[in-house]
Amino acid sequence: MDDDPRHVFLHASDVIRRYDWGKTKGYQNLKDRSLVPPPVMTHPDRWRLDQLLAWEERRMEMAEAALATLVAPRREELTITNLLPQPKRRRRFA
Repeated sequence: MDDDPRHVFLHASDVIRRYDWGKTKGYQNLKDRSLVPPPVMTHPDRWRLDQLLAWEERRMEMAEAALATLVAPRREELTITNLLPQPKRRRRFA
């Protein structure tokens, strides 16, 4: 049996099962071309496994980049005094 992802074609139900989508949400997602790559064959729809794997890689890279931008700008370390409310008046020294 050929396990080359270029030669493996998935039915819509296989793609839905792969991503653990519910039936209704899965078919909605498969119609959204901005979310999932288009099928390589239509009537009946078939998706190539290698294209789905490449799409998954791109999605993971985008998620990692987004996470890095959220975590990257390290703010100055907080201490307990930074968390306490600041005094309304400053003390005067005579």
